[in-house]
Amino acid sequence: MTGTVVEDAKSGRKYPGFRKNFVAYFAQYSDNTSIHGVRYLGQYARSIVERLSWFVVIGTSLYLCITLILATYDKWVASPVIVSFARSPTPIWQIPFPAVTVCPETKTLQRVYNYTHEYHRFHENPENMTEEERDRFDKISLVCNSHLHTVGDKFVNDSLFEVFRELAPPFEDVLWQCKWLNLNETCASLLTEVLTEEGVCFTFNMVGNEALYTKNAYQSATPSQFGIRSLEWSLETGYSDKLGKDTYPKRSIAAGQKACFSLLMTLYEPDMDYLCKGAVQGFKILLHNPAETPRVTQHYFRAPLNQEVVVVIKPDIMSTSEGLRGYTPNSRKCFFQNERQLTFFQMYTQKNCQVECLTNITLQYCGCVAFHMPRNETTKMCGPGSNLCLKQAEAEMNAREVDLERTHTDINERCNCLPSCTSLTYNAELSQADFNWPKVFEGFHVNFSEFPGVAMSRVMFFFKEQQFITSERNELYGITDFLSSCGGLLGLFIGFSALSILEIVYFLSLRLLGNLKNYGRQFWSGSAELINDESYKNE
Repeated sequence: MTGTVVEDAKSGRKYPGFRKNFVAYFAQYSDNTSIHGVRYLGQYARSIVERLSWFVVIGTSLYLCITLILATYDKWVASPVIVSFARSPTPIWQIPFPAVTVCPETKTLQRVYNYTHEYHRFHENPENMTEEERDRFDKISLVCNSHLHTVGDKFVNDSLFEVFRELAPPFEDVLWQCKWLNLNETCASLLTEVLTEEGVCFTFNMVGNEALYTKNAYQSATPSQFGIRSLEWSLETGYSDKLGKDTYPKRSIAAGQKACFSLLMTLYEPDMDYLCKGAVQGFKILLHNPAETPRVTQHYFRAPLNQEVVVVIKPDIMSTSEGLRGYTPNSRKCFFQNERQLTFFQMYTQKNCQVECLTNITLQYCGCVAFHMPRNETTKMCGPGSNLCLKQAEAEMNAREVDLERTHTDINERCNCLPSCTSLTYNAELSQADFNWPKVFEGFHVNFSEFPGVAMSRVMFFFKEQQFITSERNELYGITDFLSSCGGLLGLFIGFSALSILEIVYFLSLRLLGNLKNYGRQFWSGSAELINDESYKNE
């Protein structure tokens, strides 16, 4: 009999059962709580209609409050990051000068190897070509337009790089004059060969193989790239304050043309092949992060022959506050350097990740990788017979990343190449004009017979301004903001606070135990007056 008053057999005293004790204890709690409306539920003088009305009101308030808190939580989880401008500008000497990669459109010296002639020989009368001639044609076709030759061998060997270097325009012929900070220097001290999808190109201010690749990347067959140079800069920490102006990668100390990097480049009309790369001759140029492998076919601008091109550089840095390290990469939409280790590259960047992902997909689809991709020692290089497969692999990578039909739900099937949390890109403003170098030569009485069929191009690179504004990812909605919003909603609808939680804990623990200890079961509610009250007895 828990709902009625029962008698203690030993003392003869009567005391209420569990239900009445609970009602009395709740009434005592409702009289003391700070939560709005609850006191009307526990007061004995209130009618059933009043109590039900207040129960509906409190329930509705709780529903609205919980709904808004869930919406706030979704906002916190879905978009915790806001991108804003940094508080102060960044001087250009705190970042490296961009790496500049230059690729001539002339892939072979026609006086040494006439690709057009060999192309027609192969397609008209391939039986007259020796095995060595066919092998050389296959390898050179890899740096020409891919649709020209797709029926050759599926794989090629490491001698490919020797063929490229043997037939490509020599370093000393292409790079005629070089300046750094507007001072003449030897081109060999500033630039070196680098292997790209365009074949042998020339690059300035790019880190060497030892600093770019990990030990998993097979490098012995690739062109020598700077040898060993220590890297004195990183994306996240920048340059050390102890370093002077002579650093690597190089950095500019001023903006404008007087602190420029300039190239005077030459090609010879008799060596140009219009079948291999098409009607546009000259140079492809790419500005990129010094710690990234150049993808010249993806992003480049042209330096036409007999033109002067002025490239005004506007750097763009995106940094991330330390307060976002506690979030997952997918929440903040970027990777810190210690969160994503690539197999072939020492420094994580979005472009390096994309190159590695394309390499893995190409190997999976074709059983080989393109000659310009990183690889290990046992991986085969694709020949011209794999050109169609290489295109399919790249299309597959793009399809996985976009995945409009949601066919690749597993994130491991996608590249997941988020930007690095500190990223550096270089935007360029270009202007060009006719480069009437023959008139200059005439003015200096230079004998033109020394330069038969020569065409020249000059390109100048310099920063637009001495300082620039960087962007920064910060917390839009941190844990403090979330708790503040929750507290505001709880206070607005039901007057709930942190002390309200302590009140509940207090009444369920210390107050309850104290009442039981002091009064026993007879006065569980801790109120002798309430038990003796006539309204309580008659309830």
